[in-house]
Amino acid sequence: MATLLAWKDILRPIRDGYRHFFPAPDTGPSPEERRKRREQDQLKGFTYFDTFEQLESWDATKVDLLQRANTPLLPRPAYAGVEALPKANVLLCHDYAGNYHDYESVQQMGLEDEIYACEYLQFVAILVYFSHKLVCVPPPTWTNTLHRNGVKSLGTILVEPQTKDTERLLQRTGANGSVTFGLARQLGNIAKYHGFDGFIVNIEKPFAKDEWDAHTLEAFLLQLKQELGDDRELIWYDALTVGNEVRYQNGLNLNNLPFARACGRLLTNYCWTEDQARDSVQIAAEYSMPLENVFFGIDVWAQNSTAFTHPRTTYPRLGGGGTNTGIAVAKLAELGLSAGVFAPAWSYEHFPGRGKEIERVMWEGEALPSDIYCSCGNPIFRHKTSGGCICPHSRLAPAGSETFFFTDFARAIASHSGDEREKVYSGHTRHSQIGSQAPLPLPSPLPSADEGRRPQLIHCFGGPAEEPSKVVISYRGCPANTFTRSEEMSFSIALYRFAMPADYSLRLTIKYQCLRKDIIDVTPSLYLEFTGHRQSLLLSSHESEGIHTIETRLGASSSAADTMARFEELGVDLQGFHGTGTVAILEIYSIGIAPEVHHNNPHQHSIQGIHIVHHGEGETRHVRLRWEHAENYERSVRDVPHSDVTGSFSHFIVRMDGMQIGRAYTREYILSSQLAEALADQEVEVEIIGVGFDGQTLACQKTTLGMGSG
Repeated sequence: MATLLAWKDILRPIRDGYRHFFPAPDTGPSPEERRKRREQDQLKGFTYFDTFEQLESWDATKVDLLQRANTPLLPRPAYAGVEALPKANVLLCHDYAGNYHDYESVQQMGLEDEIYACEYLQFVAILVYFSHKLVCVPPPTWTNTLHRNGVKSLGTILVEPQTKDTERLLQRTGANGSVTFGLARQLGNIAKYHGFDGFIVNIEKPFAKDEWDAHTLEAFLLQLKQELGDDRELIWYDALTVGNEVRYQNGLNLNNLPFARACGRLLTNYCWTEDQARDSVQIAAEYSMPLENVFFGIDVWAQNSTAFTHPRTTYPRLGGGGTNTGIAVAKLAELGLSAGVFAPAWSYEHFPGRGKEIERVMWEGEALPSDIYCSCGNPIFRHKTSGGCICPHSRLAPAGSETFFFTDFARAIASHSGDEREKVYSGHTRHSQIGSQAPLPLPSPLPSADEGRRPQLIHCFGGPAEEPSKVVISYRGCPANTFTRSEEMSFSIALYRFAMPADYSLRLTIKYQCLRKDIIDVTPSLYLEFTGHRQSLLLSSHESEGIHTIETRLGASSSAADTMARFEELGVDLQGFHGTGTVAILEIYSIGIAPEVHHNNPHQHSIQGIHIVHHGEGETRHVRLRWEHAENYERSVRDVPHSDVTGSFSHFIVRMDGMQIGRAYTREYILSSQLAEALADQEVEVEIIGVGFDGQTLACQKTTLGMGSG
């Protein structure tokens, strides 16, 4: 982790206004060092291409199963409600100190501190995974989590000043209107096979003058868009112009319009002004380009101090970016444009050990902590907030799809028991599981201006490491003598917004536990918000100990099914409680919504053939578990996720020697060298548990294996 953070002042987003100050020659690792690193990274599930030769030689038959994402994109429904404020679609360009970090691996690893994972995905439409590679594929861990949350996962095609053989990008065959670009087809196949949703194209180097033809590049982009298909995205980055110059336009204009239209979307550089944004609105209207397809860049790092003569700038010029990133998002929402946030992990890079707190400042508008430190020297002044957080101005997507939703509140960073800490995670108290993050609730409301008088409900994640993941609903009281029982004692907190039919075709299932059974007058309930109607599901606080399940079919009335009614929101109500301090009231372990017919559809699944494989040579020598899975049923319900890689299985829980060592998203899992060495030459019980996309256990198999010594 220390190595990762050491780069925080060197590596920046796609464009930082000073790249021309640095030498173009590649002074990084040697080709042999890069080859070894790439082989090791492939075992972590990473796929990227440093050269055109590597890209051209890609072959699906040689791809390790670990390198494929298995979770299909959950299609987001359109929200039909009326927004109080204009909202912008948000794209995140994730450039975190070079990326492809060990914590993003398909194998879980131990961590001491929280690290970037983005818990605001309901406010995000697209995440672009960026690294300084010719072509980078998002790690399958990121794609799995993004797809589970309805977010599109994009890779990057990047041509930099030091990139060699750039003419190979546009090599083609045929003539007279039937030209074919081999790499366009190759890139389309890579996206489909690895399971992600397209690319951003960033050309930061002019092509040779004697070979330049803007129409050729436009034709390449059109074919690549076609190869990706209608469900995937292609975005043009505002660098190369039709005149074959790297000149950032900071808007949509005639210098980048042909490439933007060929791709279908544009991400601009981040030094724009309001006038440039307004001019882009006119150009988009004139050439029939949807405004929401024009993303204006915002440089989060622009709020930092800099030693250069010309400081980094973004909108607004004074104080923009950082903790005020939302000011630019609000302006773009006002104009009907979309926002592209560069380097959203800034809070973790710039404030080591305090990233989570600063991320809440950026997104939710929490107060800036008074005791923070950063390299700017005066963080309270430099990062002073001006009411510019992101969430209020970002388009909040409904959770789930039209007909399916499931969450077990799993976060990307989790804790574990003592045995696992010592034997699996090298003594660390946390571990990464980037690919496991479930749809998380809406942020808790911030204390209002009258917080000294008015209590409220809040939520948080927590609990001992050995317990299931959960969300805890708590009552946050106010000082004594400021709130009395004579006042209305009813509080609510929204957890999720939906856009689902309320015609009784869907079943809602919730697992929960009430905590304050000792307080007789506490009455927690779930509320279901329908079109013009609200229902309550009372949760008895005096039931027996343990986790309980409540089920109901989603309908707006007791009469015949209303095809126009919609299920719009789910939350928690609390009545009959008052007091000071913070008191935990309710734990919710999972929420699921699926078609009624899905519950009645018989499933027959199995796991078999669990065995140990000693794989690779030299530095890539390792031990992995393998197994097979099968299902025998007619898939009659098309509205429930189903994987091209793992079928009905969302993931597999892997247990060895009585410990949960990880989650696998394919039928293989690599053991850490620490665990493999500890279990060498032993007979070990291995258990593989197959879990469906609705959280149900579909199959389980135990066996005892001789580990051997390899």
